Amino acid sequence: MNTKEQAGPGAGLDAAQRDRALGVVIAAATGDALGAPYEFQAPIPASDDVAMTGGGVLGWQPGEWTDDTAMAVVLLEAVAPIGTGFLDEEVLDRVARGWFSWSMSTPDIGALTSTVMRRASEVALAAGRTVPTAADFRTAALHAHEDLPQIAGNGALMRTHAAVLPHLRAGDDELQAAIEAVCRLTHVHVDVVDACLLWGFAVRAAVLTGEVDVRRGLGRLAPERRALWELRIEEAETAEPPVFGRNGWVVHAFQAAWSAIHHAGPIPRDKFARRDHLVAVLEAAVRAGYDTDTVACIAGALIGGAVGERAVPPEWRRVLSGWPVYEAPDLVRLAETVIG
Repeated sequence: MNTKEQAGPGAGLDAAQRDRALGVVIAAATGDALGAPYEFQAPIPASDDVAMTGGGVLGWQPGEWTDDTAMAVVLLEAVAPIGTGFLDEEVLDRVARGWFSWSMSTPDIGALTSTVMRRASEVALAAGRTVPTAADFRTAALHAHEDLPQIAGNGALMRTHAAVLPHLRAGDDELQAAIEAVCRLTHVHVDVVDACLLWGFAVRAAVLTGEVDVRRGLGRLAPERRALWELRIEEAETAEPPVFGRNGWVVHAFQAAWSAIHHAGPIPRDKFARRDHLVAVLEAAVRAGYDTDTVACIAGALIGGAVGERAVPPEWRRVLSGWPVYEAPDLVRLAETVIG
């Protein structure tokens, strides 16, 4: 282990940056829980309230997060005790084992992710293993893409923020490799990989600078892809979140989340105004309808990275909970361990 790894990704972060790093995790989980009861429903008009009510198709408890945060928790738990990052195959194997175990009992899992989980198990069994490895997941993801080449779901984007935290102080090449390593465990479509890179680089920039800039990672995309994503970003900035109604698709999920953030305006300085700002972003993301938990989770990760943990309303934090019997303080402790 090198000196940089021993110091941890949080080495050199000031108090505001550490608060913003924790805000990534807490605000993402908050958006997830806020959106959970509205999933699969049509866009919510401005005349109707958005609240942390629980309920919905899967009967969530008030404040209970979904698979979006559960899969991120597995990522953070996998990296926390080892102290390296997601370029370590041992860490990725821990992720594979954690996701596989979680998938055995969850009522909520994305279609493509479920397909990859099943195929990874089949690959492992064919090799005489009962639990799949990261290599098994990568093989399964490639096979699923070969059979379903047009499928570009949002399942990797919803958890890409967790891939960033161990690499806050890494160089750009390392951060890109880590984001791609986590993404490609389940999703290999170029739209998904691009979206994860753009959002991941934006999350890191938000933590380090307090600013939101989803264009930070454009230079990491293949040259022929940059103009396409610039156009997609511009579309998000000229339309409200409900316009991007096919938000189970990673591109519309990205656009709906960025639209919610962009249309909330500049980030205020006052701490109470920041709380109102975060609430406005998450409510706008939920009002997009359909895959509400995921769009709000994605938006929450980025805006939380800019405004920090303390911007999450305390009444929401108090009820926040979910797999594996965690509450908000548990998420904070886990994130603190990862940051170092």
